[in-house]
Amino acid sequence: MNSMVRFFQIIGLSFAGLLASAPAMAQGACVNEPGRAHELRVLDEIQITELMERFDVVAAPQRLHTMLASLVAAAPRLRQGPAVHLLAYEDKDLNAYAADHGMVILTSAMWSKQEDLSDDELAAVMAHELAHIEGRDSLVEACANLQRLKQPAMRFEDARDRMALEMFNPRSTLARQAQQQLHAQEHAADVRAIALLRAVGRNPQAMVSVLAKIHGTTPSALNLLMGTTHPELRARLEKAQAAVDAVNAGQLPQSPK
Repeated sequence: MNSMVRFFQIIGLSFAGLLASAPAMAQGACVNEPGRAHELRVLDEIQITELMERFDVVAAPQRLHTMLASLVAAAPRLRQGPAVHLLAYEDKDLNAYAADHGMVILTSAMWSKQEDLSDDELAAVMAHELAHIEGRDSLVEACANLQRLKQPAMRFEDARDRMALEMFNPRSTLARQAQQQLHAQEHAADVRAIALLRAVGRNPQAMVSVLAKIHGTTPSALNLLMGTTHPELRARLEKAQAAVDAVNAGQLPQSPK
């Protein structure tokens, strides 16, 4: 999630093929190292602080806090920690973020009358963000970047800067690998969110409808910016719909093993 700031981030797909280029032992050591998790948390908190300095913090409606609590309660991994908190800020654009240490951030546009998202659609957004937290996706991505760069001791911030430069090179193998991983994480978070919606008695189809509403079909600067981190919308909607059909047929697990 380009750490905390990946837009609408965000576990039914396997990462094995995507991370084949990174030695499994080294990858696991990085992800399971408390110092690395703390390093990422510091970076995320800096970004969150900067975000909140630019925008006015607002109180999210109580029903959103209730939705979030019910989704967390339906996910064993999330119940084990870290504690998940909801933060919101004033903005007219639809945005949602997640940080691995347990922060879901929404813009006020999410519950505005103008956007008119249903409660199930709002729950789908939060379920998607929770899926990223549950999978520690930012940490997985950051550790994978160290392996791609063959710099296991490099600081996450430096590796992120290096990979950002790679993203501007259309022939970069490293950028292509990173992009594939980000896309897989987004698809996986959609799938996991759909299962969570079903688990709490909400309509899984809301995942498909809210994706279409948020990403839209009209090209924009935001969509162009997201192009490297998010899958092509049509493919994403097709995979999300397939997951909805599967969970409605009882073919998806309600929680990861």
